[in-house]
Amino acid sequence: MSIRRFQYQIDYVHILTFKEQYKDAVTPYFPFEKVEYSVDNENTIHESIRLIFKADNMAIVLNKQSIVILFEGDLIELKNQNGPIKIFWEIYERIKNFKNYTKTARHTILAQSVVIKTEKEINDILENNPYLNNNPIGKLDEFLCAYEFQQNDISYKFQFGNYTNKDIKKQDLMPFKTEFNKDLIDNVGIMGRIEATEKEEHPTFGKFKSFLSKTEKILLKFDL
Repeated sequence: MSIRRFQYQIDYVHILTFKEQYKDAVTPYFPFEKVEYSVDNENTIHESIRLIFKADNMAIVLNKQSIVILFEGDLIELKNQNGPIKIFWEIYERIKNFKNYTKTARHTILAQSVVIKTEKEINDILENNPYLNNNPIGKLDEFLCAYEFQQNDISYKFQFGNYTNKDIKKQDLMPFKTEFNKDLIDNVGIMGRIEATEKEEHPTFGKFKSFLSKTEKILLKFDL
């Protein structure tokens, strides 16, 4: 399945003085081309900032307990250590130097994928669903299958169902409205969502790539 929207998150133990320190970590990127930012819950302990790098179809969100990268496009770009993801790791390294930073706890991947199919293929699936052994209802309007399991100390949650145009907004599949995802508009198909979580106190780019590779292999096991 082709991953359309990708998110990677590192969770660390609460930094109580985060709002007094985070500006030093992000201001070096304000002069970058096509960079925007927004601040939520300003002047509270829950203050967070969202940096939007429009040229890279990427956003980085940081708060007192996590840093997140959101990306729309070909994941090959995130597998390059000197590509757009370099900024994410630079900011994370600065966060680790904050006063009152203690440790990192885990990292999480959230990926959403869509396989485009014809109207006839989807109608056939809804009428005689090959993924549901026990369906006393007959033809369905929509369906969803969900799995939860563990492999090699990684917790996975995977679900899939039919995709329609309304899922673009419902699942925020096109946060940057890229050409990469233009085929999602006015089409139907099968949509998958995988969430993988692993305890990790010392995440690095290399560990991220390994984690991503394991997650992609799980997706490949589901022949949709």
